[in-house]
Amino acid sequence: VTFATLALLAALSGRSAGQQSPLGYAIDLNDRADDSFKVTAWVGGLTDANAVYQFAATAPGTYQVMDIGRYVRSFEAFDAAGRSVPVEQVSVNQWKLSDPGRVRTLRYAISETWDTPVDRHQVYLMCGTSIERDHVLINPHAVIGYPTGMQARPIRLRVAYPAAWKVGTALGRDRSGAYVAEDFDRLVDSPILLGRLTEAQTRVTGVPVQIYTYSRTG
Repeated sequence: VTFATLALLAALSGRSAGQQSPLGYAIDLNDRADDSFKVTAWVGGLTDANAVYQFAATAPGTYQVMDIGRYVRSFEAFDAAGRSVPVEQVSVNQWKLSDPGRVRTLRYAISETWDTPVDRHQVYLMCGTSIERDHVLINPHAVIGYPTGMQARPIRLRVAYPAAWKVGTALGRDRSGAYVAEDFDRLVDSPILLGRLTEAQTRVTGVPVQIYTYSRTG
């Protein structure tokens, strides 16, 4: 059974009556070649109103242009049988699906922002992404997009990574191990640091606080 299949089954099992079906995403960090994130998204039930897949032009609190679409290296759409559905890039941050009703899966590769040269609008480091041998930084707005009209959908995110790594994030997890967010805004407000991390815990006015850091020397 492939990682993608497991993630899809987990996304489907998380649905309950009366709820909007979540958007399911998977990021494979076991494959860190080319300093790019390999992302799979499951987006069944699209209509013409959801025909454009949107990447972030900016992000809350930064007051700067990011144009995350500049970092996309490949973008493909597939139907339920695995057949390709034509896709067209229509702006810096938007990819249009030619037949959204057929699309079930999206696959794309997107470069990290730290080490990818751009002519202007360099992404603020702490709001960007980094892929290294022993750690990865994910600010979700720099990796994950969404079909237009679906920004408020719940999100389930599965991340594959080396077994020895720790993960630091404010996102909760469900019983299957997927990270969950009530909508896209909650997701992008929750950075994820993974790798050979040091962890500390404390309480502030009774509230538990977890701190994760990475250092080359440990």
